[in-house]
Amino acid sequence: MIADLEAKISGLKDRIESKKRKDSPVLKKWNRVQKTLGAFAQLAMDHDRADVANSVTAFVAGTKRLVKEAPTPTPPKPRRVPRILETSEN
Repeated sequence: MIADLEAKISGLKDRIESKKRKDSPVLKKWNRVQKTLGAFAQLAMDHDRADVANSVTAFVAGTKRLVKEAPTPTPPKPRRVPRILETSEN
């Protein structure tokens, strides 16, 4: 019973943290994409296309890992300072 409550607490903490992330729309859409691809993999298995199902499953697993990682902030690009062109006198 305590383990169930701890699992719920952990799930709620993850949910709160995911709402704080800037890429929250990606996380929301990912659940739908994952469900759709899972259904497609099952369809492939039902029609004896294990090769396609395995490829889709591997893609989902790799992408899931990437989606769950928090994005690393990219440093801002340095501003280009225009050089003052010197005129050479002859």
